Amino acid sequence: MDGSISDDGYGRYWFNTPAGQKVVSAHRFALASVHGGLEAIEDQTALHWCDVPLCVRASLQPNTHLLLGTAPENMKDRVLMGRMPSPNAARWRRRSRAERTSRSRHLREQLKQHGWDQGLIRQLVHDVDPNHPTLF
Repeated sequence: MDGSISDDGYGRYWFNTPAGQKVVSAHRFALASVHGGLEAIEDQTALHWCDVPLCVRASLQPNTHLLLGTAPENMKDRVLMGRMPSPNAARWRRRSRAERTSRSRHLREQLKQHGWDQGLIRQLVHDVDPNHPTLF
């Protein structure tokens, strides 16, 4: 198994199978790990609650960031989160594909260097300046 980040900012894993190489998104792989394997979720799609490309927080608990759903549910979620491939969606998100990919890679490197740090993750994901004064 080999893993990397694709040009859309999402993680990918490659597997060698008897039929050839197979690619699986990192969030789908995470869902499969808690739901009994790739075969168990074969007819379902991955819904990303937090909409952070590198997030793979999958669990059977209510605090999971990844959920199983249907293709229509995924399309509805895609529209609500502004991920439709259109000029309006790109403007709404205010980030190009290259920028999202770069940010995902930077977040991955920071996590590898510093471990899970909620403040750092908030800063990197939401562009929060840690030195900005707070209201309270």
